[in-house]
Amino acid sequence: MMNDMLTLTVLEGEFAIHQLPPDAAIPPDVLRADFFALTRTADELSLVCPAGIPVPGVRSEGGWAALKVEGPLDFALTGVLAGLSGALAAAGVSVFAISTFDTDYLLVRVERLPDAVRALREAGHTVDGQPPLSSASLTDIRRRDRAIHDDDWIIALLARAEYGVLATCAGSQPFSVARNFVYDQERHCIYLHGARKGRTYEMVHPGRQASFNVSEMGRLLPADEAGEMSVEYGGVVVFGRVHLVEDPEEAKAALQTLVEKYFPHLQAGRDYSPVRDVDLKITAVLRLDVKAWSGKQKKVAEDFPGAFRFGEYPQGQKEHL
Repeated sequence: MMNDMLTLTVLEGEFAIHQLPPDAAIPPDVLRADFFALTRTADELSLVCPAGIPVPGVRSEGGWAALKVEGPLDFALTGVLAGLSGALAAAGVSVFAISTFDTDYLLVRVERLPDAVRALREAGHTVDGQPPLSSASLTDIRRRDRAIHDDDWIIALLARAEYGVLATCAGSQPFSVARNFVYDQERHCIYLHGARKGRTYEMVHPGRQASFNVSEMGRLLPADEAGEMSVEYGGVVVFGRVHLVEDPEEAKAALQTLVEKYFPHLQAGRDYSPVRDVDLKITAVLRLDVKAWSGKQKKVAEDFPGAFRFGEYPQGQKEHL
């Protein structure tokens, strides 16, 4: 019997469970995911993968979180799953279990993950990682007087912003990169593009959680004390999941929308050739599906004493530089 306490780790992101015909093809995005599980029988193909990956199936159920039992576990051990599932059952948490050569994985409903973590810890096990923040927690802003939750304001800033910064994390390695982008209001997503190789392409796995920041600086605001000096600003933070766009028509449409944002005075077919299939062989299109967003702004009166823009110093003060 297994009497030792175990260590479990909460995996990043949400997962979905799909049922497909036994002869169904596996979507390419699935094979690039950090974690997926396939079980094929004569009757069905069962697939567990990140929730952000589109999978055409007979039945699908999203909204699962995954906990990994840190291994390897010896094949002679007994009662591992029984002990863990028993602790979860006592807390009223149902579980979907997956076993591999080295260890076991437990899938629980996302909304029950905090209860699952609590139950496992109370049973003496160690659980690393934290349950994901809710959409409401993601958009909480400390300075509520500066918070902007008006979608029209956020969309307008995204439309005029020149670039944004995409940030994600693979394992323990954070990564951020500045990119031109365009917001698609109909799909409620942000499209970006880049090369089909390099760190950005490698770091953006299907369904990986990411954030996107866009900001603009207004006037600098002098004060009599250094600690009181400030600046006008506006910014938007977007949270969601990012993945590679595999559908050629969607990718070409996204690239065309990007061109129209940055070159609005030029017309496809008149001033340049439209996006072609061959362009997609070297250009990757990424889509960040928006889960939550919020804005923040500080703006003062136009006649604020001494206010000026960076690099445009008040009359008579530039000679002191």
